[in-house]
Amino acid sequence: MKIEHPSLPPALALTTRLVLGYMLVAFFTLSAAAVFLHEILDYGFEVEDAGLMSDHVRLLRREMLESPEELGRVREIIGATANAQSLEKYFGRLLEDDGTTLVETRGYEELAVAREAFPKPVGVSDNLQKVVRSRSLSGTPLFLASALMTRRAGEPPLVYLVALDITHVDNWLEKFRVQLFFVVVTGTVISGLLAWFLTRTGLRPLQEITAGMQRVGAKGLDERLSRNRWPHELAAMAGEFDLMLERLHEAFQRLSQFSADAAHEFRTPLNNLMVSTSFLLSRDHDKEEYRQALVANFAEFERMKRLVDSLLFLARADNAEAVIKKTVVDARVLAGGVVDFFSALAEEHGVMLVSDGSGELLADETLLRMALANLVSNALRHTPRGGRVSVLIDGRLDDCKITVTDSGIGIDEVHLPRLFDRFYRVDAARSSVAADAGVGLGLALVKTVASLHGGSVEVWSKQGLGTSMTLLLPRRCD
Repeated sequence: MKIEHPSLPPALALTTRLVLGYMLVAFFTLSAAAVFLHEILDYGFEVEDAGLMSDHVRLLRREMLESPEELGRVREIIGATANAQSLEKYFGRLLEDDGTTLVETRGYEELAVAREAFPKPVGVSDNLQKVVRSRSLSGTPLFLASALMTRRAGEPPLVYLVALDITHVDNWLEKFRVQLFFVVVTGTVISGLLAWFLTRTGLRPLQEITAGMQRVGAKGLDERLSRNRWPHELAAMAGEFDLMLERLHEAFQRLSQFSADAAHEFRTPLNNLMVSTSFLLSRDHDKEEYRQALVANFAEFERMKRLVDSLLFLARADNAEAVIKKTVVDARVLAGGVVDFFSALAEEHGVMLVSDGSGELLADETLLRMALANLVSNALRHTPRGGRVSVLIDGRLDDCKITVTDSGIGIDEVHLPRLFDRFYRVDAARSSVAADAGVGLGLALVKTVASLHGGSVEVWSKQGLGTSMTLLLPRRCD
């Protein structure tokens, strides 16, 4: 059955989350690689063009040193640079130290680049190491550089401003950016498709586990997931699920057995009441017969009331509704009171009942008395005439131990694991008085009381030697 939660928004599918995660990682990785590659190429072009401009400056310096009186060759070089090459076009201007223009390339004025836009000139013997990227008034991309040049010894150096048209570089980089964009987008989409395929393949065992879980029902708890080979990450989950099924299977069995036992226990007194009532209605009876029938009916009602009270207590304890009121309890006084209460019954059965030891503990006195009374009653019920039942208290350790020991016929060890299950009873022959046989809830109540106090109950028994049942409860220091 599919359980829907209309108040909760639908969660994003795990496959979708993983695919989106893979795509984001791929997108950022490819984008970072694309940006890095673009910057490397752009820097490479800048270094290469700076080298070309440096060569151009060295050529002018050499010509100026060879012909300091005449600048004809320099004028020719500067004037022709814009047409010298089809790709790299230089625009140069040679200035006096006062800013007077000596030579400039045709079209330099159209660039409309202010002198302040150029970097600081390098020395007369230095090479160009760095260029500055700029744009002309018309939008033409340029590399700008400047250098000092010596014409004659003792004269102020001249300033040479040079601009390199890099339109072809910008156009190539623009196309390269478009190509990188398509590479990033295509790579991201392909990585998403691969991620979807790998995720679907990787999650297939999870889908198989889900299918196995869906086959589980109240009548189909035999399904086991650990029979298959699962990936390491899912093997632990499959194992834990199988353990849960084991517990559920045992719980369903106990519940079925509990229901059958409870119906059986209620059926017996109800049948007795029906038979008694039918007998009374069949004909007229004298007062004594009516009185005896009512006494018998009252005993059956008491039995049913004890059964209902026990079941109600166990149900409240299972649902964490049982409230316990802890006080400091003197275990010696409590045990003495229980022994006094059962002394008449012990004397009637010919059994010696004694208590010994001392200790204090923090507990609910009413519940503890009920648990101890169940243990003593159970011991008396299963101890033959001439036997002995003792209640021993040991309050010297962290836990207060209250042990009820009998010298009865003992219990077969096959019954010990289920001795505290509800409605579980050992063969009725173990009871010395068949009429006193309980309904199988006494020891279950004892275990529940111990659990409510954060303690436990232990049992030791050997056929022919007797039985010892020990309550281990947290105590208060003496």
